[in-house]
Amino acid sequence: MPSDRERWNARHAAAAGQTLRPPDPFVVQVLDELGPGGGRFAIDLACGTGRHALALAERGWAVEAWDVSAEALAQLCERARERGLEIGTRVVDLAQLPPGAPGAQLVVVVNFLDRGLFARLASLLAPGGSAVIATFTRDFPEPHPSPRFRLERGELTHDLPGLERLRAVEGGGRAGLWARRREDW
Repeated sequence: MPSDRERWNARHAAAAGQTLRPPDPFVVQVLDELGPGGGRFAIDLACGTGRHALALAERGWAVEAWDVSAEALAQLCERARERGLEIGTRVVDLAQLPPGAPGAQLVVVVNFLDRGLFARLASLLAPGGSAVIATFTRDFPEPHPSPRFRLERGELTHDLPGLERLRAVEGGGRAGLWARRREDW
């Protein structure tokens, strides 16, 4: 059986050259409120081919994009070069985050569900840094992703260690959360 890395590399290779979907509307709304990045450090976790990493870099954030797929990251690097953007990349299995806290001012996670990762998001953030999560819920009307990669209704609004909720939205099979790392954590 192929590993996650092999499956995602094959999937991204097969889709090479396709137009990127626009960034998630909830993420865009939060980025609009945060304003220009001004060189602040952001991490796009499970970035795939990088639609959010590119949006962050275009807004002036210093971006690292992390994904299990080297193929996806190579495509992201090519798109960044074409746009004159610099984005650092790291091949990372998010189930086993590398040691050490990067101290990001922003972490973005879209369409990736690992409850263990959500519980560790605060450890990636500098005090006062923000986490933005947008993903599927059980009532998403399409057959994919499978139900095991969907949140229960209301699940994303539960407290996450070290984070205070700033905004949560849910509807139409999607959920979004904007939270800030507590200063006392």
